[in-house]
Amino acid sequence: MNMDFNDVRLRYESLSDEIDDAIRGVLSGGRYILGPVVEAFEDEFARYCGTEKGIGVGSGTDALKIGLRAIGVRPGDEVLVPALTAPATAIAVAAIGARPVFVDVSLTDFNILPDECLERKTSRTKAIIPVHLFGMPAHLKKIAKAGLPILEDAAQAQGSDANWGRCGSFGLAAAFSFYPTKNLATYGDGGMLVTSDAMIAETSKLLRNYGQRENYSSKILGENSRLDELHAAILRVNFRQLDEWNRRRRAIAEKYREAFHELPLGLQAQTGKSNDHLFVVTTPHRDQLRSYLEECNVPTLIHYPVPLHRQKAFAEFGPARCPNAELLCSRVLSLPMHAFLLDADVGRVIESVHEFFKRKM
Repeated sequence: MNMDFNDVRLRYESLSDEIDDAIRGVLSGGRYILGPVVEAFEDEFARYCGTEKGIGVGSGTDALKIGLRAIGVRPGDEVLVPALTAPATAIAVAAIGARPVFVDVSLTDFNILPDECLERKTSRTKAIIPVHLFGMPAHLKKIAKAGLPILEDAAQAQGSDANWGRCGSFGLAAAFSFYPTKNLATYGDGGMLVTSDAMIAETSKLLRNYGQRENYSSKILGENSRLDELHAAILRVNFRQLDEWNRRRRAIAEKYREAFHELPLGLQAQTGKSNDHLFVVTTPHRDQLRSYLEECNVPTLIHYPVPLHRQKAFAEFGPARCPNAELLCSRVLSLPMHAFLLDADVGRVIESVHEFFKRKM
């Protein structure tokens, strides 16, 4: 029987009647853009994150772009970003005319190094975007010592918690993605910015909708990036299951950790209570392990194969020295992780990994 790496189809099947009803409700209501369903979801999700306001936008990348502009980052400014993350984090910086400055990451928890944020800060640095990579909270209290505005990239961290609070609640603002593979997702693109700063919230609302408070009267140069009513309706249904789904992910992650702790595998250090968006191991035998797991019908992915500072798209921003990110990118392997993964499948993953290292040793 085939095993799924993630649960996109299975999530819909488990809630199809409720989701279909929610979609029909929007379609029959006749309000499709910036209506009551979006407003309700914005309020619900902001409260869940421990913030005052939610601003629904078109994608997680747009949430980062709008968040940067709302906190005052301008063309030519520098923004610190981790070298190990999805390209969208740095693309959002470049898209508004600012300059991403790549910072190395920890070999243990894979998140941005607070001490290097201090080292790479200059007079032109106007913000830091820490990423809660794979759902594991970044060290925001230590990062805050750099004295710069923090925009959290919480795209993978819906429901993750740290000793400073829930992911999304610490920075001036936080960006979330609802891409289909995320722990809380819709069936298309969608995102949200959350904040407890009234000015940032107001500016973000203007920026997502042509800079308008009233139709056809733009106060500032905004854009078209709005979470629509259909996606909000789907998200409200899925949102009711988020904590349960996260509990299941955590239970699977705990089984993996218990099974692998004596193997020559690196496991992401726990800095808080992750939502276990991904379960990532590291090994110098990554490619061999991946090939063996494929033979065992165990699907895997690589998050991420190339650090940002080595990608052609960011060549204009100059060289950066991030040896930890480079090493991790050569060793990371993501194992199956989703809320509908069967215990038998978890057992097969564990057995297959153990069998590989038995043969290897």
